[in-house]
Amino acid sequence: MHTIFYEKLSDFISNTNDLLWGFGTVLLVFGAGIFFTIRIKCFNILHIVDIFKAAFGGKDTKESGKISRFQAISTALAASMGTGNIVGVAAAISAGGAGAVFWMWVSALFGTALAFAENVLGVKYKRPDAPSPMSYISKALGDPAFGVIYAIVCLFASFGIGNMTQTNAIGAAAGEIGIPPVLAGAAAAAFSGMIIFRGAKSVAAAAERLIPAISVLYFTAALSVIIIFRKNFADTLGLIFSSAFGIRQAAGGILGASLKQAVSVGLRRGVFSNEAGMGSSVLVHSETDCSDPVKMGMCAAAEVIIDTIICCTLTALVILMTGAADCKAEGLAIAAEGFRRGLGKYAAVFVSLSAMIFAFCTLLGWYFYGEKCVKFILRGKNDKIPLIIFRIVYTIAAFVGSVSELSLIWNAADVFNWLMLIINLFAVLILNKEVFCSDPQRK
Repeated sequence: MHTIFYEKLSDFISNTNDLLWGFGTVLLVFGAGIFFTIRIKCFNILHIVDIFKAAFGGKDTKESGKISRFQAISTALAASMGTGNIVGVAAAISAGGAGAVFWMWVSALFGTALAFAENVLGVKYKRPDAPSPMSYISKALGDPAFGVIYAIVCLFASFGIGNMTQTNAIGAAAGEIGIPPVLAGAAAAAFSGMIIFRGAKSVAAAAERLIPAISVLYFTAALSVIIIFRKNFADTLGLIFSSAFGIRQAAGGILGASLKQAVSVGLRRGVFSNEAGMGSSVLVHSETDCSDPVKMGMCAAAEVIIDTIICCTLTALVILMTGAADCKAEGLAIAAEGFRRGLGKYAAVFVSLSAMIFAFCTLLGWYFYGEKCVKFILRGKNDKIPLIIFRIVYTIAAFVGSVSELSLIWNAADVFNWLMLIINLFAVLILNKEVFCSDPQRK
């Protein structure tokens, strides 16, 4: 009876998820990205160098009780650079073909405008008693209840996209290299507990060290494989563009379905990877001492570029240039095969460890978001005991996720992601004139 109920509930949530994340939502996100790109005069496309200068250049200060700009960027990247950057890219290519990569680029490119817009509003509406994005959501939708609803949804999402799905990926990656998932899950829960029980600032400090280190290692390994297979670079780019617009499919008489699949999968995976439009990164950027909305907006735009345009592209090129996309494997095994063909048999171990570390960073990053939501929901009340309970439950969930079948959790996570996206996106669109007033091209 329990199994039948579970299967029916899982099917129901899966069908609901497919409906919610249909072409209408994809079009809404895509359209909003284009709208804000026009609003900021294509700054996110024409001035990428300036975006990175704003994010990583200049003096990075930190007031007492705040986190630094670099810690905020690292924490936001920690939350977004999880399984989607390796496993998600492989799954996108498997489901949507090489053309899905192009649409991931499109999603990220216009996603930079969404990330910019929501973080501009986040700094402008930053208040001591209401961390963004809850404050601007309440303002835009005319009722503080919407801010509370968003916080509750985000809190639940932290257990899905940020916790159990990530430790499930850690368990699977550990299994690929002969480590029992239960052992990997116990280690992930123990190490994360050691950090999160010291609070959100401890998470930011850990992210500041972990994310730059693992990113440089992964980028270097991927670039090495790409250089080794450089003779396939031009052909791979040609495949990506031709598949993106259905040229190859049209030749085979299967244009409609294949093109729709490439567009849908690519755009959805892009949103899942960089979280642009969900408002999640605002939770950490509004905790810095930076009072310049435009600078924080540019930091968020830089994160989208690093996450999807750089990291996801490197993974995709490794898979496509080495021919690993044609192997009979799924998910992480596809990416591992690509690295193995370039760097030898031990490369698979490196990929599995990289996936585990990225997922662990996401576990930490989303704890940061969850803590901010708990504090907002309980504002004005003693939150010490609730925070301890949240930390205990979050740590236990991390272990459970690593050893469980999580099809239901994966689908539920997508539903919560959708709710966050819709609430935040409508608020940002309503306040769009305030984003337009913050001209990023000013000196």
